[in-house]
Amino acid sequence: STWKHDLGRKLDCYQRIGVRECLLFDATGENLAGTGKELWGFALTPERRTPLGEEVLPNGARGVRSAVLGLVAYVAEREPPLAPGEIWALTMRWHDPATGADIPDYEEQHAEVQAAKAVAQTAETEARTAKAEAQAAKIEARTAKAEAQAAKTEARTAKAEAQAAKAEAQTSKAEAQTAKADVQAAKAEAQAAQRRSAELEEQLRRLRTRS
Repeated sequence: STWKHDLGRKLDCYQRIGVRECLLFDATGENLAGTGKELWGFALTPERRTPLGEEVLPNGARGVRSAVLGLVAYVAEREPPLAPGEIWALTMRWHDPATGADIPDYEEQHAEVQAAKAVAQTAETEARTAKAEAQAAKIEARTAKAEAQAAKTEARTAKAEAQAAKAEAQTSKAEAQTAKADVQAAKAEAQAAQRRSAELEEQLRRLRTRS
């Protein structure tokens, strides 16, 4: 373990260069320096090192408050559980007293980014689908309009043809009436000719009788 070096020369070095705070975390869970703690914190000045105060968080964990960051560090068990060969049983989390929530770690931020990307991709796909549907609807509307105009033209043509057929029928009726009148006139002329012929024959017969 390097805990003696971390608590000795390393802290001395930090004090000399003006580091204001230092946190030591034992991720193996073996308890730092045999103290029963996995997390220590120190406020540093060139002259002394003062342990940071501890406090209990809403989740029941004991944490170390950083005056520099305004956050509280605490130890939590790793999730998901350890895989074979891993030795880091613990993780250090940061709690923000101002919001009452933990600050997401790398995995959580990565998961949030991936989830946001997935949501964005879904939204983009839905937008493309909606655009395609709108274009299809526009094409359908144009087609329907063209079909309606074609139907209107056909209706006008049919009406014109019907009017023409009616006019032809009226003309045919008039011609038939004229032909009937002509037949009747010819019949009347024929009857008149027959009567005249009969009259002439009667006159000839009378003349023969006198002579």
